[in-house]
Amino acid sequence: MIKYKTSQRKVDLYDIGNGLMLMNVIFKNQEGKLDSIDTYIGAERNGFSCVGHTEGLSKPGVIFSYARYVRMIEANLPYYLDAFFTNIK
Repeated sequence: MIKYKTSQRKVDLYDIGNGLMLMNVIFKNQEGKLDSIDTYIGAERNGFSCVGHTEGLSKPGVIFSYARYVRMIEANLPYYLDAFFTNIK
């Protein structure tokens, strides 16, 4: 089991309705720069299913905005919900 320091991992939860939550697990590299994000949808008692992943965000030349990433998820929420319901079948 890998233990992460709080400076290396952060979790953001968003209520998306119908009892479902969207969870972004944000991983940072050792320098504290954003490195990857795993996106899950689910419910606390029923578990979560991974619906998105992005990595390599701390590489040189990569321009990334977490706020824009969240807005992109909001705009494409039907796609992410479709991926979630496909994964739980």
